[in-house]
Amino acid sequence: MNNTELIKEIRKYRCADLSDALDALGLVNVGSMNPNMRPLRSGIEFKGFAYTVKLLPKQTPVKACKTVAEYKIELTKECNKIYTFVNDITTENAKDMVVVIDMGGTVGGVWGSEIAMNMMIRGIEGAVIDGGCRDSYETNLENANVFCTQRTYNHAYGRVRDCQRNVSVQCAGVTVKPGDIICADDDGVLVIPFEVAEDVIQFAKLQLEEDIVTRSAHYEKLGFKPDATLSIDK
Repeated sequence: MNNTELIKEIRKYRCADLSDALDALGLVNVGSMNPNMRPLRSGIEFKGFAYTVKLLPKQTPVKACKTVAEYKIELTKECNKIYTFVNDITTENAKDMVVVIDMGGTVGGVWGSEIAMNMMIRGIEGAVIDGGCRDSYETNLENANVFCTQRTYNHAYGRVRDCQRNVSVQCAGVTVKPGDIICADDDGVLVIPFEVAEDVIQFAKLQLEEDIVTRSAHYEKLGFKPDATLSIDK
């Protein structure tokens, strides 16, 4: 199946179903990000293809600026190095994209309220960051889809440097290659290697169908009204 068909099918399943499918293929924990990779708020769910970014730790002293004007120049210069990946993401290529950023857990807010809206305008699915998101309150007001390992008020400035794009990265304990499938929901973030995605679907379908049968019976006994979770085509 092509990528459009593939991601449409993957979106039918919960991270739990997809993780069980990876287990069935002998890939236990291969795609399971560390539990400290958490959503900014409950209810965030998305799936898409990984666009990978690697940010390296800052290794040189941070300049002590004497004036606001001097700081603005320095900030712009450094941010132009950090955020080079932004120019690669356009309204033409952002559909079904998840930005995956490897900062090595640095407590620096590479994501925040402005870049979240900027990327939402372009059309990405969401962001998964082994590092920081700041402006948490505003970012949540915007309903931005963000998972991160750190919530902070710190800027990325002075903490990370040069950006590498579309390379294999380590994100919350998992190797992520460009084009791998990123699945995120309240339980966490799961990475499905692209080359096994079609096999994963077969096992995930079985898992969800059996779960729906069992839970539907429980709903009936408990007097619950059926909801969207009882349909594979929700």
